[in-house]
Amino acid sequence: MKLSDVKFSRSIALAESEAYIDSNKEIIFVGRSNVGKSSIMNALFQKKDLVKTSSRPGKTKTANVFIVANKYNFTDLPGYGFAKLGKNLKDALDGLNSWYLEERIEQLKKVVVLIDSKLWPQQSDIDMYGFIQELGLPVTIVLSKIDKIGKNELHKSIAHTQKAFFGQEIIPVSSTKKIGLKELEKSIKLSLTS
Repeated sequence: MKLSDVKFSRSIALAESEAYIDSNKEIIFVGRSNVGKSSIMNALFQKKDLVKTSSRPGKTKTANVFIVANKYNFTDLPGYGFAKLGKNLKDALDGLNSWYLEERIEQLKKVVVLIDSKLWPQQSDIDMYGFIQELGLPVTIVLSKIDKIGKNELHKSIAHTQKAFFGQEIIPVSSTKKIGLKELEKSIKLSLTS
């Protein structure tokens, strides 16, 4: 399976009226606003801008589903934890994320949680991780933007993140320098074939 064999499938909006029925195995990417989900997904897909990126946090307001090899869903959920969206929209997006995770629980093979290596895990990351654990879903933690920090800071970030997430699998990644992408791809493919 080549992750580059990918196309956009659909967007699921906040007020989606139809039930979402799809039996494809699925990988979901979640993280705080501006953590680099879109950039990492594009790097995995070897596409420049299939997954829309924005420098403006909170721009993604839908669950965006991409289909790989005509049989696996890769989904970019809206970023969480961006206070400037306003409480109502922030609550609605958090609701979309939790609804989507619960709705897709049978098909979900992995949730990739992205943590900004410069910021370390925030309370919203820990809350999301706790919710995923309650659902009993497999998780991989990705430390993003590792090219923005030095080696010492990276070691501290990894140690702090492992402590925050109880020794969970952690993959440091830079989408711009193509670091950690092979490890992440291998982890994802193992989940899809298990």
